[in-house]
Amino acid sequence: MIHKNLFVYICSLTDATMTMLMRWLFLAAVILGPWMAVLTNRYQSPWVDQNRHTLLLYPFALIAAFGVYSVCVIAWRVYSFNDCQEAADELQKQIKEAKEDLAKKGFKFVKS
Repeated sequence: MIHKNLFVYICSLTDATMTMLMRWLFLAAVILGPWMAVLTNRYQSPWVDQNRHTLLLYPFALIAAFGVYSVCVIAWRVYSFNDCQEAADELQKQIKEAKEDLAKKGFKFVKS
């Protein structure tokens, strides 16, 4: 029963009251806490002894995976970016109106 209550408590931490910074810090503590215990030999087991080299590279693998994920998200959002021709036309119209208004007020544009 303790495990179920702990799970409910952890899930409730991600409620709207928890800021994004707190979520990232909580995730970092959950991931890096056990890793630090293995790194400093506070946790000993035969499996840890057999896989120590792999476990030492675990945070670097997570950073690399996060980098790949970030690049994929950015690439997808650039690929699926909507081209809004109406907004572009409206912006060009507003630029033309602003130039005409400034020309009426005596501003001289230099053509390059």
